Amino acid sequence: MVSALDSTRLWSMQTTLRIMKDEEAKTSQQGRSDGAASSILAQYGIDASEDDGSDTSTYTLADYLTGTKTSDSEEISEKTVSDDIESVSFMKGLKAKLEEMKGTPSTKAQAEAMLAALDAGTLTVTDAQKGQAITAWDGEAKDATANTAATTDISEWSSYLRDHLSRESGGKYALNADGSYTDKATGHSASFGMIGDRYYYLSWPTGS
Repeated sequence: MVSALDSTRLWSMQTTLRIMKDEEAKTSQQGRSDGAASSILAQYGIDASEDDGSDTSTYTLADYLTGTKTSDSEEISEKTVSDDIESVSFMKGLKAKLEEMKGTPSTKAQAEAMLAALDAGTLTVTDAQKGQAITAWDGEAKDATANTAATTDISEWSSYLRDHLSRESGGKYALNADGSYTDKATGHSASFGMIGDRYYYLSWPTGS
């Protein structure tokens, strides 16, 4: 029987693989992409070197690992959220995403912690590709005060996550009991995934 922690790990690996798929579409360095995908598969005991020559794109690998696939309708609805992290649209999309995660057993605890941090003003959202970070605020609150994004280093997601997330001795990204990761620099809980049609890194004080 698959535990909630295992389900969360698979969901997180799907997100990582989708990130690499996006990067693969932007680069001609096929060898690098294949190596990253093979490394993740190896963490699950799958030897990618035994490939039979069939299509092994990262999207296909994500489907293989999770048994799921994002529907066209879901992709379309996600794109209605602004990618401007200072906008009301983005903040509403962020809260809606967290509420959606709260309805899934494997991500419920993590979502509740992020929503609590959102209410407390301690949830940070980073767009590494744009080089921006902001303290999230409730876009649905009538008395909400909008925050301004700070400038951060621009980075591709694979490098950013490698530099910011703690790992286990075996090389896997270390997961907390609620399915979140740990930010190496601050010790805060961390998560990454899609809001709208872009990827974002979220962090908040552990125990929020």
